[in-house]
Amino acid sequence: MIYYEDNFLPEDQFLALKKKVESKYEPIEARELFDDYNFKNEPDKFILPIARSGDWLDSCVPQAYECIPALEKMEATMKRLGVQELKNWSSWFQYSVDTMSLPVHRDQAVRKSEPKDTYTAVIYTSDWEPNWGGEFVVGKPVFDRPGGNVKSLTDFTHKIEPKPNRLTIWSREEWHMVNALTVNDPDYVRSFFGTSWSSIESDKFDKDQNPYERFYFTEISQHTDSF
Repeated sequence: MIYYEDNFLPEDQFLALKKKVESKYEPIEARELFDDYNFKNEPDKFILPIARSGDWLDSCVPQAYECIPALEKMEATMKRLGVQELKNWSSWFQYSVDTMSLPVHRDQAVRKSEPKDTYTAVIYTSDWEPNWGGEFVVGKPVFDRPGGNVKSLTDFTHKIEPKPNRLTIWSREEWHMVNALTVNDPDYVRSFFGTSWSSIESDKFDKDQNPYERFYFTEISQHTDSF
């Protein structure tokens, strides 16, 4: 599933969220992510407390009450789209700077939900103009060999611009990448508020999957630890 919606929050709520995200930024250097398919070499984030109960209020109060309207509306939107038994796992603020990109990958499922029943929902909070790059691109994966690592995408289905106050939701079986930022401004920071959600549980799992692996680079994950 891919879904996006513009002007997601009322202006006052969006500006409060944007200010909070910006307040947690610490300067970073442009770098390659996921070198040698290392899932630990991930984007720079400020991670809110994990919502182990499944209730997102656990992660937002009192550290980031500005997230509450966003999470309320995210949850309502996914329910309207037919997603059942929603539980929040984590919320975070994510940052990248000029020239950075995100290689092809698929997000890790969480709790006992399959990837198709696990969701990422983000709200872009930084300014954006055409030709600045950073688009979210979805397509069919191309692997370097049978059972090998993903190397590119083909048959693109979506190219979503990271416009401020745009909500984007995807289910975690979707292979995606983020185009390089081309702002030509060393002070520019691309940012968003990110969240992860499980939904219906699968009988394939007798315990929660490891959410700290975060990403897949093969059709079947090579990492099998559970959390």
